[in-house]
Amino acid sequence: MAAPQLLHRGDMIVMVDWDNTETFTNFCGATAISLNIENAMSETAVGDCDDWKLPVQTVVEYGAQTSTMTINAQLARSNLSKLLSWAKDQLELPVRVHIVDAASGTVEYIDGVGLLTSQGIEGIGNTEGTALTQTINVRFKHGIEFTNAA
Repeated sequence: MAAPQLLHRGDMIVMVDWDNTETFTNFCGATAISLNIENAMSETAVGDCDDWKLPVQTVVEYGAQTSTMTINAQLARSNLSKLLSWAKDQLELPVRVHIVDAASGTVEYIDGVGLLTSQGIEGIGNTEGTALTQTINVRFKHGIEFTNAA
């Protein structure tokens, strides 16, 4: 039996193209990031066309797909102005998840256009001297795309 090779911090990196110039930089200060892909389901109850005595069956199919990301981070000075603009100016920014050391033929990049749906800054005015933290929620405008490693 072989033990699985687990992924750790640094094996997957979130990057943002802050200037829409196809130049991605690492998201600084992140402490926990969640990427969610949610598939809506369409369910329809149907009966047999020939034998109406048979029980009704449920036909299930995929519907629309929604992709979101939540980033919890210590608020880095280098990101503050960019994050505030992303939220206030309702920017559409390219966001990338880089899977470092992806094997050839497997997913290396997960890309999408990120809309910042909410930003919360916690700890403003704290008296304990701890770093400010933030939570941002991103929704991908047109979903996400996968690019395989060469």
